[in-house]
Amino acid sequence: MSRPSWGVAQPVRANQEVAYGSLFPTGVAGFLAALAGIGLPFWWTTLEAAPAMAIAVSVTLAVFVGIDGLPFVFRAWPVRTDGLQPRAMAMPRIGTKLVGLCALLGLTIAVCVIFPFFWRSVLVQWILAANTFKLLPLLILGCAVAITYIALTDRLMDEPDDYLLQVGKAVLLQDFRKPDVLFALRVLAIKCFFLVLMFSGGVANFEWLFNHGLLQAPAFSIEWLEGALRLIYLVDVILAASGYVATWKLFGWHVRATEETARGWLVCLLCYDPFFSALSGNFFPPSGAHSWSAVFPEGSAVFIAWSGVTLSFHILYLWATVAFGPRFSNLTHRGIITAGPYRFMKHPAYLAKNIAWWLFALPGLVASGPMAGLAGGSRSHWLVWFMCCALTRKNGCLRWIPSIALMRKK
Repeated sequence: MSRPSWGVAQPVRANQEVAYGSLFPTGVAGFLAALAGIGLPFWWTTLEAAPAMAIAVSVTLAVFVGIDGLPFVFRAWPVRTDGLQPRAMAMPRIGTKLVGLCALLGLTIAVCVIFPFFWRSVLVQWILAANTFKLLPLLILGCAVAITYIALTDRLMDEPDDYLLQVGKAVLLQDFRKPDVLFALRVLAIKCFFLVLMFSGGVANFEWLFNHGLLQAPAFSIEWLEGALRLIYLVDVILAASGYVATWKLFGWHVRATEETARGWLVCLLCYDPFFSALSGNFFPPSGAHSWSAVFPEGSAVFIAWSGVTLSFHILYLWATVAFGPRFSNLTHRGIITAGPYRFMKHPAYLAKNIAWWLFALPGLVASGPMAGLAGGSRSHWLVWFMCCALTRKNGCLRWIPSIALMRKK
């Protein structure tokens, strides 16, 4: 099969269209690493929620690199796909790429300073509150790692002329390819927006678990169920945040293409804060805060069965995230996943999340009356939006991967 053109350079042996089942063991390793990262603050009791989230993501990334990233590099290093040995270092090109990287980092800082959504976020506030003197060694280490990473990636790539080089050329007022620069800006927007969201969600769940304990309530009580759900979502956002950070070409985890249509971006972003809060609060207000106990008593057989089924669908949702390994990301193509629940269905995360939320909401709807609940804006709009998300993802796959579109026509 010939290699598809994504409009950006591809690293050695990272041009496959489908990421097959080997990703799933990597995902399981990441899942265990996320659990280890969550357990660490309960042993290191002085750790606060924000650094706990950062450590959990770092531990997960380290496992991903060791299990999947470094073996990829060791396979790619001896022989390139064109049969040649890795090329010699091209310092002018590497320097231009570093200029491009610095420009993107500078743009990130500017966005975080200008827009309240970013500078009010937990992630940015935590960074601003950090001791500058303590951060200095980390900044020096980060610069050294960035230079080494770009040099190695440049040496191993089939075609070293990538979007970082084009951004660097644009900054240096040289001839550049506009599509590659726009691609870089879209990737940067996706990483910044969703990384802030995932980090903030993780910190909120850490704080809840710190205050209420890790599943210390009686089994299948309301508080126990909430703790279990928060733990599931905490693991989910740790894996997701790791995916948004780990868009590294050296390991084959890079973004191959991004969503370019306004419809695709709109449908995706409306599912997340701050857009969803504005939409939901103004047009789909919640139906009321009726407890499950208003329908069936806490601790009853029906309550336990309902809790178990609800929890099972949340676990299926988490399984879908685990299957991505280090490649989780919205609005991007980083390889088509065929492992885990994606072996059996196209959109297991959307399906599981919708069913789980309906199960969670139905007792309240019964208690308040179905018409009152629907008039108040139950969960039906979630179903509509996730159906739209599924359709835009399918259309994106058909655009990004020619072989899938060809099979669909046949």
